[in-house]
Amino acid sequence: MDLKNKIADAAEQVLLRNGLAKTTTKEIARTAGCSEGSLYNHFSSKEDLFVHVIRGQLKHLMRTLSSLQTMAGKDTVRTNLELVTLAALEDFHSSMPLIGSIFSEPGLLLRQREGFELRNEGPHRANEAVEAYLNQEKQLGRVGEDTDSRAIADLLLGSCFQHAFQINFLGKEESPEERAQFAARVLDTLSALL
Repeated sequence: MDLKNKIADAAEQVLLRNGLAKTTTKEIARTAGCSEGSLYNHFSSKEDLFVHVIRGQLKHLMRTLSSLQTMAGKDTVRTNLELVTLAALEDFHSSMPLIGSIFSEPGLLLRQREGFELRNEGPHRANEAVEAYLNQEKQLGRVGEDTDSRAIADLLLGSCFQHAFQINFLGKEESPEERAQFAARVLDTLSALL
């Protein structure tokens, strides 16, 4: 593992253990087994490192959404949306504690917004990707032409986010079977709208 990834892994451990406000670059460096100066060779600030960690927390969902456009017309719409749902549930659950930290630091939240604008990213992009996929399926006649694709995307990802929030807030762990059952309930409901 290269030093940048080692630092990011250490930062994730420290952030999850201490929270953003109590996380220091000194402790991240100690956990990574490197000097504090090494952090700044790879990241411009603690906030930059934090953003890197958050993006890594959403890797399953990002990978699934990236391939979603090529999935139109393949398998079933439900099967494709199930992949999105399970990836969202997994990544939202693991990233929830870190995502919550953003809102406790107004300066960090502002820098996040600015960074998203520069990179043309943001949480809304996930919803847009699902919407675009559903619009492709509409053109193929696999989704009803009156279906509000954006509403379905919002309902799907919103329910995943809310579920992950509740599980984290209550301090529960969820088995893969329980996660799959939740996904099936959501997709059963949404299928009636497609």
